[in-house]
Amino acid sequence: MSSKSLTRLFSLRALGAMLLGLTAVLGLMSAPAQADASASTVHVWGSQVRVRQCASTTCGLATQERLTNVSVRAFCQKWGDRVSDGTYYNHYWVEIVTPQGWLGWVSAVYVSGGSNDGPVPGVPVETASSPVYCEYP
Repeated sequence: MSSKSLTRLFSLRALGAMLLGLTAVLGLMSAPAQADASASTVHVWGSQVRVRQCASTTCGLATQERLTNVSVRAFCQKWGDRVSDGTYYNHYWVEIVTPQGWLGWVSAVYVSGGSNDGPVPGVPVETASSPVYCEYP
C-alpha cells in the first residue's frame, strides 16, 4: 500500500472515529424525548429537600443542592421508598431538574398538590402497565 493510500485510510478512520464520537456526545447531551414531551412544573414546598440519584432514600445525592420552596420541571414519577414527614407520607418519587440543572428524584411528600400515598397530579406515572417510562432510574 502506498503512503498516499495509507494517509487516506487513516484520514477516513479518523473522520469515522470523530463522527462516532460526535454522535455519542450528542446522544448523551440530548434529553429523553418522552421527558421533554411530558415535562410539567411542580412546586417543592419543603425546606432543604434532598435530591437523590434514584427513587429511594438509600440512593446517593444527585447534587449537594437542597430545594426550599421552589418550582422545578418534573418529567415523571414512580413508586419507591416510603418517606414520611409529620402527618404526610408517600411512596411516589418525582423525577425533576433542579434550578441548577441537576437531574434527580425528590419524594412526592415535598411536592405540592398530591395526597398521602397518591401521585402528584399532572405528572405522568410509570407503572408496569403504563406507556410512561422514567428514563433514568
